[in-house]
Amino acid sequence: MECLRTWFNTIFIGGAAVAWLAISTAVAAPFLWLKSSNRDQAVRKFVYIQSRGIVFFMRLAGQGLQIETEKRPEGSCVIVANHASALDLYTVAACGFCNVVYVTKGWVFKLPFFRYVMQGAGYIDAEKTSPIAMLELCRKAIARGCDIVLFPQGSRKDPHARFKSGAFYLAEQLHLPVIPMAIAGTQRMLPAGSFWIRPAKIVLKTFAAVTAQSYPGELGHLHMAQDVKKQIMDFVDQQNVVPNMNY
Repeated sequence: MECLRTWFNTIFIGGAAVAWLAISTAVAAPFLWLKSSNRDQAVRKFVYIQSRGIVFFMRLAGQGLQIETEKRPEGSCVIVANHASALDLYTVAACGFCNVVYVTKGWVFKLPFFRYVMQGAGYIDAEKTSPIAMLELCRKAIARGCDIVLFPQGSRKDPHARFKSGAFYLAEQLHLPVIPMAIAGTQRMLPAGSFWIRPAKIVLKTFAAVTAQSYPGELGHLHMAQDVKKQIMDFVDQQNVVPNMNY
């Protein structure tokens, strides 16, 4: 039964999701291109709407979607999440973050379908941007009311990879609170390197924000990274979402 559901998810729901991305982009692109002011903000809003659409298809393909959120601080924040699936990008919208700038790997900017949207939204290529330039770009994004989103594990291949400290150093330098976000179930639904969409329960949770003030000293951002990873991964492991890599 699960095999049949996986085939159905991949062919019909996955096909509908791809069509949604393509058609919505084709329809919106002329309006976004002609917009003369605040185009980047309009593109980010469009990405949010697209992402909510993908979350809808994830609901159809899955075995339930559970979302738990803590009250967030006012103003801009740095959002950090674990990363095990290509679907993780869309789950950020499910938690209500609607005006975000992603800091991501450079290969994503090379994808024909995504690169124009990402450039238009003002997303940041982590591989081509120096630390000083990244700080400046993030400051500009904050001035426009954006949140900064990073996946500090960097890769989807190892779900328990360490959290790199760059995101936390960035939050420290910009004096921004960090919102930990746990994503469970996407690795089961669409694991790295696979195109099969398996039925799985998705659980999303944001935790109370943490600040650099709680981690004083030169190595404070390293300790923050360790504590945030433990908080996130303990929750993910408690969901008992174990990918079946043999299918």
